[in-house]
Amino acid sequence: VPFTPQAPTGNWDQLHNEACEEASTIMAAAYFTGDTRSRIPAAEVESQITALTNWEQVRLGYFLDNTVDETAEMIRSFYKLKASVVEDFTEDDIKEALRANKIVILSVNGRKLGNPYYKQPGPIYHMLVVRGYTATQLITNDPGTKNGENYPYSFSTIKNAPADWDHSRDTIDESRSLMIVVSK
Repeated sequence: VPFTPQAPTGNWDQLHNEACEEASTIMAAAYFTGDTRSRIPAAEVESQITALTNWEQVRLGYFLDNTVDETAEMIRSFYKLKASVVEDFTEDDIKEALRANKIVILSVNGRKLGNPYYKQPGPIYHMLVVRGYTATQLITNDPGTKNGENYPYSFSTIKNAPADWDHSRDTIDESRSLMIVVSK
């Protein structure tokens, strides 16, 4: 799964600070096009972030802080990929999806991940790609940092950081543990 940070040129303005949904989607789509590069070039990512935020503005009326369901719809509509939302997922659910050559996008409270590369205290709402696993860890492409390629998290860290965006409260809802399973 090719990697990109959500701010590929290092510009952490408001748009890029909130572009984890788009960056995760871009990485998943690159995988399904057969892209074998380790990193997606910054100019290509910037172009796709612009296209995705335009799609969001037209379809949703906004482009910051999309819910899991909205992100799954963007994947289906923009990239013509399958995207299903799984609630209360288990470690086996993630591993089963990966074994089936699918990509998993997780929605989390980034402040609970303990990633030392985040600008502290970290993002309250964040999405990242799970690209593999070992016996003890999930291997991610975490777009929240330029050091996020192949970044490992334990399943318990991920499971203890659930979050989805709640537009009605303009903050996160930590009551639901959600993942998006992406496939062709």
